[in-house]
Amino acid sequence: MDDKHTCLKVKPELQGMYWNRHDNASLNIMAICDLNMLFTYIWNGAPGSCHDTTVLQMAQQSDTEFPLPPSDKYYLVDSGYPNRQGFLAPYRSSRNRVVRYHMSQFHSGPPPRNKHELFNQCHASLHSVIERTCGVWKKKWRILSEIYNVQIQKRVVMATVGLHNFIRISNFSDADFVDVLTETNNNQNFEHV
Repeated sequence: MDDKHTCLKVKPELQGMYWNRHDNASLNIMAICDLNMLFTYIWNGAPGSCHDTTVLQMAQQSDTEFPLPPSDKYYLVDSGYPNRQGFLAPYRSSRNRVVRYHMSQFHSGPPPRNKHELFNQCHASLHSVIERTCGVWKKKWRILSEIYNVQIQKRVVMATVGLHNFIRISNFSDADFVDVLTETNNNQNFEHV
């Protein structure tokens, strides 16, 4: 599970609500995908100013069909979400202790130094599936970077997510998927425990 932003056009009086930390107006879209890089759920339409946790709360409270994981499973989430039943976030650094999380920190540095970093390395490796999935989606559908009003942008998001899944399920030879999968295979140089 992860949140992604798509730019949009809003009336001046609404800009504050949609203004995000990247200094533009956007929709904050919460996406869930499986290990096959297929989107399994999209919460489409939170204002860009909303924190990840707020978007999750909005989805759970507003969508009666929000897909909670089974009791023995978890969604892997980034540090923008809390650790709670069904949602597994990485260990965080504190004032007294630095805990690495991002894959680049493990690729360019020493191996994990403790059980928290080992957990984070495995978590980051698996969580990268959503990053790659959203990366392919945004790369392929450049229309997402066009600036539309809220209602049109919501429709563009849903249409492109559907097309993304169709291409993936159909096993078409697709250059964008090939690129990201090739890059992933080249970067996986650590041992799985």
